[in-house]
Amino acid sequence: MTLSFDLIDLAKHHGFFLALAGVSAHLLYWIRGERNNKEVRAWLLTHAVVNIAILGFILLNPPAQQSPWSISAWGRGLAAVSLLNLCFYGPLFASVSVYRLFFHRLRRFPGPVALKLSKLTAAYANVGKERDFERIWDLHKQYGDIVRTGPQELSVLSADAIEAIYGASSRCTRATWYDRLKASGDFSEDFATFHIRDPVAHGKRRKALWDKAFNIRALKSYQPVVVRTTERFLDALQERVGQVVSGPDTMQLLSYDLMGLVGWGYSFENIENWRLNPALHFVRQVTSGQRIISQAPWLMSLLVNLPGMDAPMHRYGNWIEARIREKMQLLQGPERETADAMGKMIPAMVTLSESALYSEGELMVIAGGDTTATTLATVIFYLARNPSIQHKLQAELDEAAQRLRQQGDDEATDSSPEASYYRSISSLPYLRACINEALRLMPPVPGEIPRKTPLEGIHIPLPTPTTPSSTSVATPSTIFIPGDTIISVPVLPVQRDSRNYVHPDDFIPERWTDEKPELTLNRSAFMPFAAGAYTCAGRALAYIEMRIVLAKLFERFQVRLADGEDGRRFLEETKDCHVVHLGDFEVVYERRG
Repeated sequence: MTLSFDLIDLAKHHGFFLALAGVSAHLLYWIRGERNNKEVRAWLLTHAVVNIAILGFILLNPPAQQSPWSISAWGRGLAAVSLLNLCFYGPLFASVSVYRLFFHRLRRFPGPVALKLSKLTAAYANVGKERDFERIWDLHKQYGDIVRTGPQELSVLSADAIEAIYGASSRCTRATWYDRLKASGDFSEDFATFHIRDPVAHGKRRKALWDKAFNIRALKSYQPVVVRTTERFLDALQERVGQVVSGPDTMQLLSYDLMGLVGWGYSFENIENWRLNPALHFVRQVTSGQRIISQAPWLMSLLVNLPGMDAPMHRYGNWIEARIREKMQLLQGPERETADAMGKMIPAMVTLSESALYSEGELMVIAGGDTTATTLATVIFYLARNPSIQHKLQAELDEAAQRLRQQGDDEATDSSPEASYYRSISSLPYLRACINEALRLMPPVPGEIPRKTPLEGIHIPLPTPTTPSSTSVATPSTIFIPGDTIISVPVLPVQRDSRNYVHPDDFIPERWTDEKPELTLNRSAFMPFAAGAYTCAGRALAYIEMRIVLAKLFERFQVRLADGEDGRRFLEETKDCHVVHLGDFEVVYERRG
Protein backbone atom coordinates (compact mmCIF):
# COMPACT_ATOMS: atom_id res chain seq x y z
CA MET A 1 0.00 0.00 0.00
CA THR A 2 1.34 3.47 -0.92
CA LEU A 3 0.94 6.26 1.59
CA SER A 4 0.50 9.90 0.61
CA PHE A 5 1.52 12.71 2.91
CA ASP A 6 0.07 16.20 2.91
CA LEU A 7 1.97 18.66 5.10
CA ILE A 8 -1.20 20.29 6.42
CA ASP A 9 -2.73 16.93 7.31
CA LEU A 10 0.58 15.91 8.88
CA ALA A 11 0.52 18.94 11.14
CA LYS A 12 -3.16 18.42 12.01
CA HIS A 13 -2.78 14.75 12.89
CA HIS A 14 0.57 14.86 14.69
CA GLY A 15 1.27 18.50 15.59
CA PHE A 16 -0.51 18.54 18.95
CA PHE A 17 1.11 15.33 20.19
CA LEU A 18 4.56 16.48 19.06
CA ALA A 19 4.05 19.83 20.77
CA LEU A 20 2.97 18.04 23.95
CA ALA A 21 6.03 15.80 23.68
CA GLY A 22 8.31 18.84 23.25
CA VAL A 23 6.94 20.63 26.31
CA SER A 24 7.10 17.38 28.30
CA ALA A 25 10.73 16.85 27.27
CA HIS A 26 11.55 20.21 28.80
CA LEU A 27 9.48 19.89 31.98
CA LEU A 28 10.30 16.25 32.71
CA TYR A 29 13.91 16.01 31.54
CA TRP A 30 15.89 19.10 30.51
CA ILE A 31 14.67 21.24 33.38
CA ARG A 32 15.95 18.81 36.00
CA GLY A 33 19.58 19.52 36.84
CA GLU A 34 22.66 19.66 34.68
CA ARG A 35 23.21 17.42 31.69
CA ASN A 36 26.66 16.09 30.93
CA ASN A 37 28.17 15.80 27.48
CA LYS A 38 27.36 12.10 27.16
CA GLU A 39 23.66 12.79 27.70
CA VAL A 40 23.71 15.62 25.16
CA ARG A 41 25.43 13.39 22.62
CA ALA A 42 22.93 10.58 23.28
CA TRP A 43 20.06 13.02 22.71
CA LEU A 44 21.59 14.27 19.45
CA LEU A 45 22.25 10.72 18.24
CA THR A 46 18.67 9.66 19.02
CA HIS A 47 17.37 12.77 17.26
CA ALA A 48 19.44 11.99 14.16
CA VAL A 49 18.35 8.32 14.06
CA VAL A 50 14.65 9.21 14.40
CA ASN A 51 14.87 11.83 11.65
CA ILE A 52 16.68 9.47 9.30
CA ALA A 53 14.07 6.77 9.97
CA ILE A 54 11.19 9.16 9.25
CA LEU A 55 12.87 10.40 6.08
CA GLY A 56 13.50 6.84 4.93
CA PHE A 57 9.90 5.83 5.61
CA ILE A 58 8.57 8.74 3.56
CA LEU A 59 10.96 8.07 0.68
CA LEU A 60 9.98 4.40 0.57
CA ASN A 61 6.28 5.30 0.43
CA PRO A 62 6.07 7.83 -2.43
CA PRO A 63 2.89 8.92 -4.24
CA ALA A 64 1.84 6.82 -7.22
CA GLN A 65 4.19 6.87 -10.21
CA GLN A 66 6.90 8.82 -8.34
CA SER A 67 10.41 7.48 -7.81
CA PRO A 68 11.60 7.54 -4.20
CA TRP A 69 14.92 8.93 -5.44
CA SER A 70 13.52 11.86 -7.39
CA ILE A 71 14.24 15.44 -6.36
CA SER A 72 10.56 16.04 -5.64
CA ALA A 73 10.42 12.97 -3.37
CA TRP A 74 13.45 14.17 -1.40
CA GLY A 75 12.02 17.68 -1.18
CA ARG A 76 8.74 16.27 0.09
CA GLY A 77 10.50 14.08 2.61
CA LEU A 78 12.77 16.83 3.95
CA ALA A 79 9.81 19.21 4.21
CA ALA A 80 7.87 16.65 6.24
CA VAL A 81 10.82 15.99 8.57
CA SER A 82 11.35 19.74 9.03
CA LEU A 83 7.69 20.25 9.88
CA LEU A 84 7.73 17.44 12.44
CA ASN A 85 10.84 18.91 14.04
CA LEU A 86 9.22 22.33 14.14
CA CYS A 87 6.16 20.87 15.86
CA PHE A 88 8.41 19.26 18.50
CA TYR A 89 11.20 21.78 19.04
CA GLY A 90 9.12 24.95 18.63
CA PRO A 91 7.01 24.28 21.76
CA LEU A 92 10.07 22.86 23.56
CA PHE A 93 12.05 26.08 23.06
CA ALA A 94 8.97 28.18 23.82
CA SER A 95 8.57 26.32 27.11
CA VAL A 96 12.25 26.84 27.91
CA SER A 97 12.01 30.56 27.13
CA VAL A 98 8.91 31.16 29.24
CA TYR A 99 10.40 29.24 32.16
CA ARG A 100 13.76 31.02 32.06
CA LEU A 101 12.20 34.48 31.84
CA PHE A 102 9.29 34.17 34.31
CA PHE A 103 9.65 31.11 36.55
CA HIS A 104 13.39 30.41 36.89
CA ARG A 105 14.93 30.69 40.36
CA LEU A 106 17.23 33.48 39.03
CA ARG A 107 14.44 35.54 37.44
CA ARG A 108 14.84 38.40 39.97
CA PHE A 109 18.47 39.08 39.04
CA PRO A 110 19.08 41.73 36.35
CA GLY A 111 20.72 41.03 33.02
CA PRO A 112 20.13 41.10 29.27
CA VAL A 113 17.07 39.15 28.12
CA ALA A 114 19.13 37.38 25.47
CA LEU A 115 21.51 35.97 28.12
CA LYS A 116 18.62 34.89 30.32
CA LEU A 117 17.42 32.78 27.39
CA SER A 118 20.73 31.37 26.14
CA LYS A 119 24.50 31.79 26.40
CA LEU A 120 24.83 31.41 22.65
CA THR A 121 24.68 35.20 22.46
CA ALA A 122 27.77 35.32 24.71
CA ALA A 123 29.54 32.84 22.44
CA TYR A 124 28.68 34.98 19.42
CA ALA A 125 29.88 38.15 21.20
CA ASN A 126 33.31 36.55 21.64
CA VAL A 127 33.77 35.60 17.98
CA GLY A 128 36.67 37.61 16.60
CA LYS A 129 37.41 39.68 19.72
CA GLU A 130 37.59 37.02 22.44
CA ARG A 131 37.66 39.62 25.20
CA ASP A 132 35.09 38.06 27.50
CA PHE A 133 36.43 39.83 30.59
CA GLU A 134 35.59 43.12 28.83
CA ARG A 135 32.08 41.91 27.95
CA ILE A 136 31.41 40.88 31.57
CA TRP A 137 32.82 44.15 32.85
CA ASP A 138 30.51 46.14 30.58
CA LEU A 139 27.53 44.13 31.85
CA HIS A 140 28.40 45.01 35.45
CA LYS A 141 28.69 48.69 34.55
CA GLN A 142 25.18 48.51 33.09
CA TYR A 143 23.36 46.18 35.51
CA GLY A 144 25.24 46.39 38.82
CA ASP A 145 27.27 44.10 41.05
CA ILE A 146 25.25 40.94 40.36
CA VAL A 147 24.36 40.16 36.76
CA ARG A 148 22.56 37.18 35.31
CA THR A 149 24.98 36.17 32.56
CA GLY A 150 23.25 32.96 31.50
CA PRO A 151 20.08 30.95 32.09
CA GLN A 152 21.47 29.62 35.38
CA GLU A 153 24.59 31.78 35.81
CA LEU A 154 25.46 34.85 37.85
CA SER A 155 28.52 37.06 37.77
CA VAL A 156 29.32 38.80 41.06
CA LEU A 157 31.60 41.84 41.08
CA SER A 158 32.41 41.70 44.78
CA ALA A 159 35.77 41.08 46.41
CA ASP A 160 33.93 40.33 49.65
CA ALA A 161 32.22 37.37 47.97
CA ILE A 162 35.48 35.66 46.95
CA GLU A 163 35.88 33.78 50.23
CA ALA A 164 32.27 32.53 50.18
CA ILE A 165 32.56 31.30 46.59
CA TYR A 166 36.19 30.15 46.34
CA GLY A 167 37.55 29.95 49.89
CA ALA A 168 38.80 26.81 51.61
CA SER A 169 35.57 26.50 53.60
CA SER A 170 33.26 27.29 50.67
CA ARG A 171 30.51 24.77 49.92
CA CYS A 172 30.61 25.67 46.23
CA THR A 173 32.04 23.11 43.83
CA ARG A 174 33.40 23.26 40.31
CA ALA A 175 30.78 23.88 37.64
CA THR A 176 29.90 22.01 34.44
CA TRP A 177 32.44 24.19 32.61
CA TYR A 178 35.14 21.77 33.78
CA ASP A 179 33.44 18.96 31.84
CA ARG A 180 33.80 20.75 28.52
CA LEU A 181 36.64 18.59 27.14
CA LYS A 182 35.19 15.26 28.21
CA ALA A 183 33.56 14.91 24.82
CA SER A 184 36.78 14.55 22.87
CA GLY A 185 39.06 11.74 21.81
CA ASP A 186 41.46 10.05 24.19
CA PHE A 187 40.61 12.57 26.90
CA SER A 188 37.06 11.27 27.47
CA GLU A 189 37.44 8.56 30.13
CA ASP A 190 39.48 10.12 32.93
CA PHE A 191 40.74 13.61 33.41
CA ALA A 192 43.40 15.84 34.85
CA THR A 193 43.25 17.19 38.38
CA PHE A 194 42.16 20.53 36.92
CA HIS A 195 38.94 19.00 35.56
CA ILE A 196 37.94 16.92 38.60
CA ARG A 197 34.81 18.46 40.11
CA ASP A 198 34.34 16.27 43.18
CA PRO A 199 36.21 18.05 46.04
CA VAL A 200 37.33 14.82 47.74
CA ALA A 201 38.57 13.22 44.52
CA HIS A 202 40.28 16.46 43.51
CA GLY A 203 42.06 16.80 46.84
CA LYS A 204 43.22 13.19 46.78
CA ARG A 205 44.61 13.42 43.23
CA ARG A 206 46.24 16.79 43.84
CA LYS A 207 47.95 15.61 47.02
CA ALA A 208 49.27 12.47 45.33
CA LEU A 209 50.59 14.22 42.22
CA TRP A 210 50.90 17.97 42.13
CA ASP A 211 51.63 18.65 45.79
CA LYS A 212 54.43 16.09 45.60
CA ALA A 213 55.91 17.74 42.50
CA PHE A 214 55.75 21.23 44.04
CA ASN A 215 56.61 20.72 47.70
CA ILE A 216 59.39 22.75 49.35
CA ARG A 217 62.09 20.20 48.64
CA ALA A 218 61.10 19.91 44.99
CA LEU A 219 60.93 23.68 44.54
CA LYS A 220 64.47 24.07 45.85
CA SER A 221 65.69 21.47 43.37
CA TYR A 222 64.20 23.46 40.47
CA GLN A 223 65.97 26.73 41.34
CA PRO A 224 69.33 25.85 39.70
CA VAL A 225 67.53 24.83 36.50
CA VAL A 226 65.67 28.13 36.40
CA VAL A 227 68.83 30.17 37.02
CA ARG A 228 70.92 28.35 34.39
CA THR A 229 68.15 28.46 31.78
CA THR A 230 67.61 32.17 32.40
CA GLU A 231 71.32 32.85 31.96
CA ARG A 232 71.30 30.99 28.63
CA PHE A 233 68.35 33.11 27.57
CA LEU A 234 70.09 36.35 28.54
CA ASP A 235 73.21 35.32 26.63
CA ALA A 236 71.04 34.81 23.55
CA LEU A 237 69.31 38.13 24.18
CA GLN A 238 72.71 39.82 24.41
CA GLU A 239 73.22 39.02 20.72
CA ARG A 240 70.05 40.99 19.94
CA VAL A 241 70.82 44.12 21.94
CA GLY A 242 69.58 47.18 20.10
CA GLN A 243 67.25 45.17 17.88
CA VAL A 244 63.46 45.39 17.90
CA VAL A 245 61.93 42.22 19.36
CA SER A 246 58.44 41.13 20.39
CA GLY A 247 57.86 41.40 24.13
CA PRO A 248 55.36 38.51 24.49
CA ASP A 249 56.99 36.20 21.92
CA THR A 250 60.43 36.59 23.50
CA MET A 251 59.11 35.69 26.93
CA GLN A 252 57.35 32.64 25.49
CA LEU A 253 60.67 31.28 24.25
CA LEU A 254 62.05 31.36 27.79
CA SER A 255 58.86 30.35 29.57
CA TYR A 256 58.31 27.22 27.49
CA ASP A 257 61.94 26.18 27.81
CA LEU A 258 61.57 26.53 31.58
CA MET A 259 58.36 24.50 31.45
CA GLY A 260 60.07 21.80 29.39
CA LEU A 261 63.11 21.49 31.65
CA VAL A 262 61.42 21.92 35.04
CA GLY A 263 58.24 20.10 34.09
CA TRP A 264 59.58 17.33 31.85
CA GLY A 265 63.38 17.38 31.91
CA TYR A 266 63.01 18.02 28.19
CA SER A 267 64.46 20.93 26.22
CA PHE A 268 62.36 22.47 23.47
CA GLU A 269 65.48 24.38 22.31
CA ASN A 270 63.47 27.55 21.86
CA ILE A 271 66.35 29.69 23.12
CA GLU A 272 68.99 28.06 20.91
CA ASN A 273 66.84 28.35 17.78
CA TRP A 274 65.27 31.67 18.85
CA ARG A 275 61.87 30.49 17.73
CA LEU A 276 59.06 28.53 19.34
CA ASN A 277 59.26 24.77 18.87
CA PRO A 278 56.59 23.81 16.28
CA ALA A 279 55.12 21.28 18.73
CA LEU A 280 54.16 24.15 21.04
CA HIS A 281 51.94 25.80 18.45
CA PHE A 282 49.41 23.09 19.34
CA VAL A 283 49.01 24.77 22.73
CA ARG A 284 47.85 28.02 21.16
CA GLN A 285 45.55 26.11 18.77
CA VAL A 286 43.98 24.13 21.62
CA THR A 287 43.38 27.16 23.85
CA SER A 288 42.21 29.53 21.10
CA GLY A 289 38.45 29.81 21.07
CA GLN A 290 38.02 28.27 24.53
CA ARG A 291 36.00 31.24 25.79
CA ILE A 292 33.65 30.89 22.81
CA ILE A 293 33.10 27.19 23.40
CA SER A 294 32.94 27.48 27.18
CA GLN A 295 29.95 29.83 27.01
CA ALA A 296 27.92 26.72 26.20
CA PRO A 297 29.94 23.61 27.15
CA TRP A 298 27.66 21.36 25.08
CA LEU A 299 29.10 23.10 22.00
CA MET A 300 32.18 20.94 22.48
CA SER A 301 30.00 17.85 22.13
CA LEU A 302 28.90 19.09 18.72
CA LEU A 303 32.22 20.40 17.47
CA VAL A 304 34.42 17.41 18.29
CA ASN A 305 32.09 15.15 16.32
CA LEU A 306 32.42 17.25 13.16
CA PRO A 307 35.08 15.97 10.72
CA GLY A 308 38.41 17.69 11.31
CA MET A 309 37.26 19.93 14.16
CA ASP A 310 39.15 17.99 16.81
CA ALA A 311 42.33 17.65 14.73
CA PRO A 312 44.37 20.14 16.85
CA MET A 313 43.30 18.32 20.02
CA HIS A 314 44.32 14.95 18.58
CA ARG A 315 47.70 16.27 17.37
CA TYR A 316 48.30 17.82 20.76
CA GLY A 317 47.19 14.63 22.51
CA ASN A 318 49.50 12.51 20.36
CA TRP A 319 52.43 14.77 21.17
CA ILE A 320 51.69 14.62 24.91
CA GLU A 321 51.33 10.84 24.69
CA ALA A 322 54.78 10.54 23.11
CA ARG A 323 56.39 12.64 25.86
CA ILE A 324 54.66 10.60 28.59
CA ARG A 325 55.84 7.31 27.08
CA GLU A 326 59.41 8.61 26.82
CA LYS A 327 59.33 9.62 30.47
CA MET A 328 57.88 6.26 31.58
CA GLN A 329 60.58 4.35 29.68
CA LEU A 330 63.26 6.48 31.34
CA LEU A 331 61.81 5.81 34.79
CA GLN A 332 61.86 2.07 34.15
CA GLY A 333 65.64 2.26 33.88
CA PRO A 334 68.19 2.81 36.66
CA GLU A 335 66.62 6.19 37.60
CA ARG A 336 63.39 5.59 39.50
CA GLU A 337 62.80 9.31 39.88
CA THR A 338 64.06 12.24 37.84
CA ALA A 339 64.62 15.83 38.91
CA ASP A 340 61.70 17.21 36.90
CA ALA A 341 58.09 17.58 38.03
CA MET A 342 56.60 14.89 35.78
CA GLY A 343 59.31 12.49 36.89
CA LYS A 344 58.14 12.98 40.47
CA MET A 345 54.47 12.56 39.52
CA ILE A 346 54.50 9.57 37.16
CA PRO A 347 55.45 6.93 39.80
CA ALA A 348 52.25 7.90 41.64
CA MET A 349 50.20 7.64 38.43
CA VAL A 350 50.34 3.85 38.14
CA THR A 351 46.67 3.52 39.10
CA LEU A 352 45.47 6.08 36.56
CA SER A 353 44.14 5.37 33.09
CA GLU A 354 46.21 6.35 30.07
CA SER A 355 43.84 9.21 29.29
CA ALA A 356 44.36 10.61 32.80
CA LEU A 357 48.13 10.43 32.32
CA TYR A 358 47.96 12.33 29.07
CA SER A 359 45.55 14.88 30.50
CA GLU A 360 47.88 15.64 33.42
CA GLY A 361 50.67 16.12 30.87
CA GLU A 362 48.50 18.53 28.90
CA LEU A 363 47.85 20.52 32.06
CA MET A 364 51.59 20.74 32.79
CA VAL A 365 52.27 22.27 29.37
CA ILE A 366 49.47 24.86 29.40
CA ALA A 367 49.72 25.87 33.05
CA GLY A 368 53.52 25.89 33.08
CA GLY A 369 54.15 27.81 29.87
CA ASP A 370 51.66 30.42 28.74
CA THR A 371 50.70 31.74 32.16
CA THR A 372 54.27 32.54 33.30
CA ALA A 373 55.08 34.17 29.96
CA THR A 374 52.01 36.39 30.33
CA THR A 375 53.15 37.90 33.63
CA LEU A 376 56.78 38.30 32.56
CA ALA A 377 55.73 40.12 29.39
CA THR A 378 53.28 42.31 31.33
CA VAL A 379 56.01 43.42 33.76
CA ILE A 380 58.32 44.18 30.83
CA PHE A 381 55.64 46.23 29.07
CA TYR A 382 54.91 48.44 32.07
CA LEU A 383 58.57 48.86 33.05
CA ALA A 384 59.48 49.78 29.47
CA ARG A 385 56.64 52.30 29.60
CA ASN A 386 57.70 53.68 33.01
CA PRO A 387 61.50 54.20 33.16
CA SER A 388 61.35 55.57 36.71
CA ILE A 389 59.81 52.32 37.98
CA GLN A 390 62.41 50.32 36.04
CA HIS A 391 65.28 52.32 37.58
CA LYS A 392 63.83 51.90 41.06
CA LEU A 393 63.69 48.12 40.61
CA GLN A 394 67.24 48.07 39.27
CA ALA A 395 68.47 50.01 42.29
CA GLU A 396 66.94 47.37 44.58
CA LEU A 397 68.52 44.58 42.51
CA ASP A 398 71.93 46.29 42.56
CA GLU A 399 71.82 46.52 46.36
CA ALA A 400 70.90 42.84 46.62
CA ALA A 401 73.76 41.89 44.28
CA GLN A 402 76.18 43.91 46.39
CA ARG A 403 75.01 42.17 49.58
CA LEU A 404 75.42 38.78 47.88
CA ARG A 405 79.00 39.61 46.85
CA GLN A 406 79.84 40.74 50.38
CA GLN A 407 78.34 37.59 51.83
CA GLY A 408 80.45 35.50 49.46
CA ASP A 409 83.60 37.35 50.53
CA ASP A 410 82.87 37.25 54.25
CA GLU A 411 81.80 33.66 54.80
CA ALA A 412 81.81 30.33 53.08
CA THR A 413 78.51 28.61 52.41
CA ASP A 414 77.66 25.07 51.44
CA SER A 415 74.71 26.27 49.33
CA SER A 416 74.91 26.18 45.56
CA PRO A 417 75.47 29.55 43.82
CA GLU A 418 71.98 29.27 42.32
CA ALA A 419 70.35 28.69 45.71
CA SER A 420 72.31 31.57 47.24
CA TYR A 421 71.23 33.82 44.40
CA TYR A 422 67.57 32.99 44.83
CA ARG A 423 67.76 33.61 48.59
CA SER A 424 69.21 37.05 47.86
CA ILE A 425 66.22 38.11 45.75
CA SER A 426 63.35 36.06 47.19
CA SER A 427 62.27 38.70 49.70
CA LEU A 428 62.94 41.88 47.70
CA PRO A 429 59.80 43.97 48.28
CA TYR A 430 59.82 46.04 45.09
CA LEU A 431 60.47 43.03 42.86
CA ARG A 432 57.54 41.25 44.49
CA ALA A 433 55.44 44.41 44.13
CA CYS A 434 56.14 44.66 40.38
CA ILE A 435 55.11 41.04 39.90
CA ASN A 436 51.93 41.44 41.95
CA GLU A 437 50.97 44.62 40.13
CA ALA A 438 51.36 42.85 36.77
CA LEU A 439 49.24 39.96 38.05
CA ARG A 440 46.61 42.44 39.19
CA LEU A 441 46.42 44.33 35.90
CA MET A 442 46.70 41.27 33.65
CA PRO A 443 45.93 38.02 35.51
CA PRO A 444 46.74 34.85 33.55
CA VAL A 445 43.05 33.86 33.78
CA PRO A 446 41.23 37.21 33.46
CA GLY A 447 37.60 36.13 33.23
CA GLU A 448 35.18 33.85 35.01
CA ILE A 449 36.24 30.91 37.19
CA PRO A 450 32.84 29.21 37.58
CA ARG A 451 31.56 27.46 40.67
CA LYS A 452 28.23 25.75 41.43
CA THR A 453 26.34 26.59 44.61
CA PRO A 454 25.16 23.75 46.88
CA LEU A 455 21.55 22.58 46.70
CA GLU A 456 20.57 24.61 49.75
CA GLY A 457 22.07 27.80 48.26
CA ILE A 458 24.47 30.25 49.91
CA HIS A 459 24.55 33.80 51.22
CA ILE A 460 27.28 35.99 49.76
CA PRO A 461 28.35 39.48 50.85
CA LEU A 462 27.94 42.39 48.48
CA PRO A 463 30.77 44.91 48.00
CA THR A 464 31.67 47.01 50.99
CA PRO A 465 31.60 50.73 50.14
CA THR A 466 35.21 51.70 50.84
CA THR A 467 37.07 54.95 50.27
CA PRO A 468 40.69 55.89 50.94
CA SER A 469 39.56 58.08 53.83
CA SER A 470 37.47 55.41 55.54
CA THR A 471 38.17 55.14 59.26
CA SER A 472 36.14 51.99 59.84
CA VAL A 473 35.17 48.93 57.90
CA ALA A 474 31.46 48.64 57.17
CA THR A 475 29.73 45.29 57.50
CA PRO A 476 28.78 44.18 53.99
CA SER A 477 25.19 43.29 53.26
CA THR A 478 24.46 39.78 52.02
CA ILE A 479 22.24 38.31 49.35
CA PHE A 480 20.92 34.78 48.94
CA ILE A 481 22.01 32.81 45.87
CA PRO A 482 19.78 29.79 45.11
CA GLY A 483 21.19 26.29 44.86
CA ASP A 484 22.47 24.76 41.61
CA THR A 485 23.49 28.20 40.37
CA ILE A 486 26.68 28.73 38.38
CA ILE A 487 28.41 31.67 40.03
CA SER A 488 31.73 33.44 39.52
CA VAL A 489 33.72 36.54 40.35
CA PRO A 490 35.34 37.91 37.16
CA VAL A 491 39.04 38.16 37.99
CA LEU A 492 40.27 41.12 35.95
CA PRO A 493 37.22 43.33 36.62
CA VAL A 494 37.37 42.78 40.39
CA GLN A 495 41.12 43.44 40.38
CA ARG A 496 40.53 46.72 38.52
CA ASP A 497 37.51 47.80 40.56
CA SER A 498 38.00 51.31 41.97
CA ARG A 499 36.35 50.14 45.20
CA ASN A 500 39.30 47.80 45.73
CA TYR A 501 42.22 49.82 44.34
CA VAL A 502 42.89 53.53 43.95
CA HIS A 503 43.86 54.40 40.35
CA PRO A 504 43.00 50.82 39.39
CA ASP A 505 44.18 51.03 35.77
CA ASP A 506 47.63 52.42 36.62
CA PHE A 507 50.77 50.34 37.20
CA ILE A 508 51.79 51.40 40.72
CA PRO A 509 53.93 48.76 42.49
CA GLU A 510 54.11 50.92 45.61
CA ARG A 511 50.54 49.90 46.48
CA TRP A 512 52.05 46.52 47.50
CA THR A 513 54.82 48.00 49.68
CA ASP A 514 54.98 50.15 52.80
CA GLU A 515 55.22 53.29 50.65
CA LYS A 516 51.60 53.60 49.46
CA PRO A 517 49.51 50.88 51.12
CA GLU A 518 46.53 53.26 51.07
CA LEU A 519 46.22 52.60 47.32
CA THR A 520 45.06 49.06 48.12
CA LEU A 521 41.58 49.29 49.62
CA ASN A 522 40.68 45.60 49.69
CA ARG A 523 43.47 43.00 49.54
CA SER A 524 40.96 40.16 49.24
CA ALA A 525 40.31 41.35 45.67
CA PHE A 526 43.66 39.90 44.57
CA MET A 527 43.07 36.41 43.15
CA PRO A 528 45.31 35.84 40.07
CA PHE A 529 45.81 32.17 40.96
CA ALA A 530 42.21 31.56 42.11
CA ALA A 531 41.69 30.78 45.81
CA GLY A 532 40.96 28.05 48.32
CA ALA A 533 41.27 24.32 47.70
CA TYR A 534 41.45 24.82 43.94
CA THR A 535 44.22 27.42 43.92
CA CYS A 536 46.96 26.92 41.33
CA ALA A 537 49.28 24.08 42.39
CA GLY A 538 52.23 25.66 40.55
CA ARG A 539 51.85 29.08 42.13
CA ALA A 540 55.05 28.87 44.19
CA LEU A 541 57.08 27.71 41.18
CA ALA A 542 55.65 30.54 39.08
CA TYR A 543 56.85 33.10 41.64
CA ILE A 544 60.31 31.49 41.72
CA GLU A 545 60.58 31.65 37.94
CA MET A 546 59.29 35.21 37.71
CA ARG A 547 61.60 36.50 40.46
CA ILE A 548 64.70 34.90 38.95
CA VAL A 549 63.95 35.89 35.35
CA LEU A 550 63.05 39.50 36.11
CA ALA A 551 65.92 39.98 38.56
CA LYS A 552 68.57 38.66 36.18
CA LEU A 553 67.03 40.43 33.19
CA PHE A 554 66.98 43.89 34.78
CA GLU A 555 70.36 43.41 36.44
CA ARG A 556 71.89 43.08 32.98
CA PHE A 557 69.58 45.03 30.66
CA GLN A 558 67.34 48.02 30.47
CA VAL A 559 64.34 47.92 28.19
CA ARG A 560 62.36 50.53 26.29
CA LEU A 561 59.41 50.47 23.93
CA ALA A 562 60.45 50.42 20.28
CA ASP A 563 60.12 53.64 18.31
CA GLY A 564 56.51 54.10 17.28
CA GLU A 565 55.21 51.52 19.77
CA ASP A 566 52.25 53.02 21.63
CA GLY A 567 51.11 49.84 23.40
CA ARG A 568 47.69 49.89 21.74
CA ARG A 569 47.91 46.27 20.55
CA PHE A 570 48.85 45.06 24.02
CA LEU A 571 46.07 47.03 25.69
CA GLU A 572 43.31 46.47 23.13
CA GLU A 573 44.06 43.18 21.36
CA THR A 574 44.80 40.91 24.31
CA LYS A 575 42.43 37.93 24.13
CA ASP A 576 40.68 35.96 26.83
CA CYS A 577 40.97 32.30 25.77
CA HIS A 578 40.43 31.27 29.38
CA VAL A 579 44.18 31.83 29.65
CA VAL A 580 45.40 35.17 28.32
CA HIS A 581 46.76 35.50 24.79
CA LEU A 582 48.58 38.83 24.98
CA GLY A 583 48.40 41.42 22.25
CA ASP A 584 51.84 42.08 20.81
CA PHE A 585 54.20 44.95 21.61
CA GLU A 586 57.77 45.63 20.49
CA VAL A 587 60.69 46.52 22.73
CA VAL A 588 64.43 47.14 22.51
CA TYR A 589 66.84 45.70 25.08
CA GLU A 590 70.03 47.63 25.83
CA ARG A 591 73.00 46.66 27.95
CA ARG A 592 73.18 48.56 31.23
CA GLY A 593 76.15 50.89 31.44
